Amino acid sequence: MNLVIIRQNLSKVLSIVSRNISSRPQLPILSNILLEAKNNTLIISATNLESGVTCLINAKTKQEGIITVPGKLFTEYISTLTSDKLEMELLNTKLVIKTDKNKASFSTASATDFPSFSSFSKSEKNLPFNKIKQSILRVVFAASTDETRPVLTGVKVIISGKKMKLIATDGYRMSTEEIGLPTTLEDFQAILPAQTLIELVRIATETKEEEVGFSIIQKKNQIVFTLTNINLYSRLIEGEFPNVEKIIPQGFKTKITVQKDDLIQSVKTAALFARGAANIVKIKTEEKGLWLSANTPQIGENQDFVEAKIEGENVETAYNYRFLLDILNNFPGDEVVIETSGPLNPGVFRSVSINQSFLHLIMPVRVQD
Repeated sequence: MNLVIIRQNLSKVLSIVSRNISSRPQLPILSNILLEAKNNTLIISATNLESGVTCLINAKTKQEGIITVPGKLFTEYISTLTSDKLEMELLNTKLVIKTDKNKASFSTASATDFPSFSSFSKSEKNLPFNKIKQSILRVVFAASTDETRPVLTGVKVIISGKKMKLIATDGYRMSTEEIGLPTTLEDFQAILPAQTLIELVRIATETKEEEVGFSIIQKKNQIVFTLTNINLYSRLIEGEFPNVEKIIPQGFKTKITVQKDDLIQSVKTAALFARGAANIVKIKTEEKGLWLSANTPQIGENQDFVEAKIEGENVETAYNYRFLLDILNNFPGDEVVIETSGPLNPGVFRSVSINQSFLHLIMPVRVQD
């Protein structure tokens, strides 16, 4: 292997690829990245067996070859260089990197032990990234991080005709949104790892993609997202996703309409006093607004009033402040509607006008008077 490549282009791609290197590899080879030089292109790949990525960069190939090198070290080293170009050459078992100012060598491992990526036919199924990006971010945070319940670590994706629906829940909260698509797509349902969707958003934002294609590799139970010179692979999560429709209340006794920024500020203030009390913030309605309060006996307590429009019965309920901030920081629009039927019933969060298809639900915390 021998090639010359623009250092800045290599560094950008390595920053993407390195995020898919396993932090606790099941196999030593998973700490490495795969480098393949051919046809004036350098292909760089990494995988953690759950997901993986391949990226293509233009390079001047003097000799083709394929090898793996320690991923994190290689990425960090390239990021320290300042020269415009660098030469990469495989000499025996060492990969030598040379610039006009620097020279380094890296131990290598054979590419034969590196997991291969499944081949696939490029799909005509494309998603308008700019339209779905914010929807993904408004839903994905509600997925669980508890690996003992794998299904809840994913996002249920349903495509039907010109509509795409996203659903995520960790058992304590749930986010869902339906998105209109510009073209009709083949019907599709799957549970995608939340981390894959987060990575997709990150890559597509960095590379300024307008559309993202996707294909299903049925025999491997995988999905691959295709971007410009980048393929993002991920396993699909097997199992039965909860029927969230049955937990969405069909009516309410209290409706609160409040300015988002006012509520965020009040929740942040209450959070200072809630950290020692299981993160619990109480919300009590009255004629002209809300009282938010938190109390940790060893620290102190606070009460904060927020103007709001209250319709229906007055209610007192309690939520985990972290859940409140998660939804409010990802909320579409400036006004928040909160619907509830009592202290033990879910709180339903909706947008007033910006996005009628978005809904977030938080289960309340039972507190003693």
